[in-house]
Amino acid sequence: MDFMSIYCLQKDVDDACLARLDLERKVETLQEEIMFLKKLHEEEILELQAQIRDSQVKIEMDVVRPDLTAALHEVRSQFDKLANKNIAETEEWYKSKIADINDTASRNTDAL
Repeated sequence: MDFMSIYCLQKDVDDACLARLDLERKVETLQEEIMFLKKLHEEEILELQAQIRDSQVKIEMDVVRPDLTAALHEVRSQFDKLANKNIAETEEWYKSKIADINDTASRNTDAL
């Protein structure tokens, strides 16, 4: 081989080495970017999981409200029944007292 061939081959080897080094740098940069994106992805997943947990707590709190409403309706219903019973008993007592008074008045009128 002559000197020119060796020189050309050496230049090709040098170019290949430079290309290899350039590609290795690109691979390293891409690996660092992958690591960064994985870390970012994990942080986003943790944030989304926290939001899901918070929303589940809110949903559970919303579910409790209808139960309280139902309980209040039940208490109101019981109160209304008791009030109606008391009104009926008071009405009966009043009618019996009026009947007693009318009976007493009738006897006193007969006695006069």
